[in-house]
Amino acid sequence: MSAAVSTAAKLPVSLAANPRLSSWVQFSPDGRVMVSPGKVEIGQGIVTALAQIAADELDVAIARVDMVRASTSASPNEGVTSGSLSVQQSGRAIRQACAEIRRIFLAAASERLGVGIDQFDIDDGTISGPGNIRTSYWELAGVVSLDREATPGAEPKSPAKRLLAGKSIERLDIPDKVFAQPRFIHDQLLQHMLHGRVLRSEMAGAGLVRLPDEAARAVPGVIAVVRDGNFAGVISQTESGAEAALKALRRAAVWSPGHELPDENATAEWLKTLPSEATLIDRRTASKPAEIRRSLRRQYTRPYIAHASIAPSCAMAQWNGERVHVWTHSQGVYLLRADLALVLRLPI
Repeated sequence: MSAAVSTAAKLPVSLAANPRLSSWVQFSPDGRVMVSPGKVEIGQGIVTALAQIAADELDVAIARVDMVRASTSASPNEGVTSGSLSVQQSGRAIRQACAEIRRIFLAAASERLGVGIDQFDIDDGTISGPGNIRTSYWELAGVVSLDREATPGAEPKSPAKRLLAGKSIERLDIPDKVFAQPRFIHDQLLQHMLHGRVLRSEMAGAGLVRLPDEAARAVPGVIAVVRDGNFAGVISQTESGAEAALKALRRAAVWSPGHELPDENATAEWLKTLPSEATLIDRRTASKPAEIRRSLRRQYTRPYIAHASIAPSCAMAQWNGERVHVWTHSQGVYLLRADLALVLRLPI
């Protein structure tokens, strides 16, 4: 085999690592296509982009495609969602998997209807041929098993034949956000779940001197007011009760004076006033010191920046006696699962 043919026959990296086709795509009895990438949607729009790729390769309307959120119990392990690599990695895997799945169903239709594969067309999942013969992905799903490993060789569509990929369409994730549908972990309700709020000082370094809590405890639904030094908070049966109790605590709390944060326009000068430790990393002496003809001195600063969350992070965990179910806005759910298994001393 030539080097060119060998290279062309390789599976995309994510598909090679997770070759079972059913872990990527499944067909539901109600005429839906469920696509399960191992990358997570964190606002960058990959759910829409990957749905476009799947719809193109399978010849189905994008409205039929249900994107299944990443889950360690079912999704392919694609590592971490980072580096703007989701379309490159997950997209290539989904395109290749869907191309092979399309070919598998065409072969099944050919066997059932007695017509050559090349004589079929697929329109929104309906497979039709000469003489008005037809079937569909969903009619064949009962006899076609996708519990098989992907194989090299299936040819995805050429860019010229793609109707959706590369085109601007309405984002699939935006409507629920605009119309405040429950989409986030913050919206999840579990049985017997309690709600908490933490009291924080408005000044850095302030100490909690006194915390009269009678008004907070009187709020309906409040179960406890807790304090550990400067840490204080409330626990309530309802979220509104927790909010109301927190307001009562905030009005009653007495804090010692804190300190002002430095002027953000003079951060560099402020940093220079702080205690520091000097460490010599290396010292070198030129073999023949050259004549110094010109000395340049420059100083560069930049604003204080942080690679930080722009919204409250949220996670939940539930133990049922046998398994731990964790909901989290993590970019690497499989890596997190491995770490949690170590911490909890449980089988992964």
